[in-house]
Amino acid sequence: MDTLHTVLNRGCSLWDKGRLPKQEFLSRLSRIHEGMRERGVDLLLVYGDSWRFGHLAFVSHFMPKNRGALAVIPLEGEPVLVVQEPSRNNPFSKTLTWIDEVHSVAKFAPGLSATLEARSLQPRKVGLVTVKEQLNIREWGELAKLLQGAELCDCNDLLISLRLTKSAAELELLKQSSRILRDGLKVFAQEARPRLKEYEIFAALDREARRQGAEDFRFLLARSSAPEIGLRPAGGAALEKNEGILVLVAASYQRYWAELGRTFCLGQPSQRLVKTYDLANRIFGQLVERTKTGVSSAAAADFLGEVPSLAARDSLEAYGVGNGVGLDLTEEPYLGKDGRGEIKPGMTLTLRVCFAAKETGSALISQPYLVTRSGLEPLLGHKENLVLIEA
Repeated sequence: MDTLHTVLNRGCSLWDKGRLPKQEFLSRLSRIHEGMRERGVDLLLVYGDSWRFGHLAFVSHFMPKNRGALAVIPLEGEPVLVVQEPSRNNPFSKTLTWIDEVHSVAKFAPGLSATLEARSLQPRKVGLVTVKEQLNIREWGELAKLLQGAELCDCNDLLISLRLTKSAAELELLKQSSRILRDGLKVFAQEARPRLKEYEIFAALDREARRQGAEDFRFLLARSSAPEIGLRPAGGAALEKNEGILVLVAASYQRYWAELGRTFCLGQPSQRLVKTYDLANRIFGQLVERTKTGVSSAAAADFLGEVPSLAARDSLEAYGVGNGVGLDLTEEPYLGKDGRGEIKPGMTLTLRVCFAAKETGSALISQPYLVTRSGLEPLLGHKENLVLIEA
């Protein structure tokens, strides 16, 4: 659900120590150090920016408001956070992270150099996490030159593996993000009426999410009156009576994302809308049933090949039928033919069935779940059926 993104993250910015205490991060750091020892890595660099910062938030809880930040984690000693920002922002940045030492810099290479020199660190093997992938090529070139005497290795998989299963504190934050979205969709059901502009209803949902502490909020919709367009950001068109409206929303709270999708109808649903939704509901039920502990993430969606309509299969594949969710809106594991690994207890997943095309009709169901040994447990209670709004 990568939508148009502002340069500046403008939502609530704080560290709620009651919900996510420092001990949570110390436990993570211990596991990171264990992984570093196994790989012979004596320095780990973790980068994140205002667009994607899941790995960075996992180690530091820091959320870049703009530009990016680099977590410097030595095998021995305390970590350091290097933030690309004016020095006047430094006092505020220190409130967002448990890491005591936070440096504000114009460029990362000089900031990292000063950190290594102050700690008398001469790393032999440096692990990189989303550094080459997300840092701009000029900055990366300067970092690579600074580290040219060390062996560089990709450690993305280390952080991915540590993030797959969620702690009790993480689950509570995911539930809160989900509740924010549930309340936002209640606002949609209360306020959506014919002739109301799409951007007006988006503004109402965005206001509700921000009021409850959301750091970021995303909104996409599709309309049965224009099925060929598919899910998209809100525009200036007015809602119409008796049309189906697919609404997909996502929000982050204390860095943790959730996604929720519903199908609404402003008035009396057409037979086609009901039929399409029934098909989506059956497929969604099969997804819930087949996504269980021990099943590979690819095999969980194998049955989709049996869907008789090629257009329906294309729509399911285009929007994705499921993925992990947490510090990133979409993360491992990904369900479907390209999925890797197996489903394990403690994972949190978004399951999704979306038909939004002229050939398939319109229907959307998206819901978050926790993987347990006995099956999937809803993070938000049971999903709603097709929501009828009196118009």
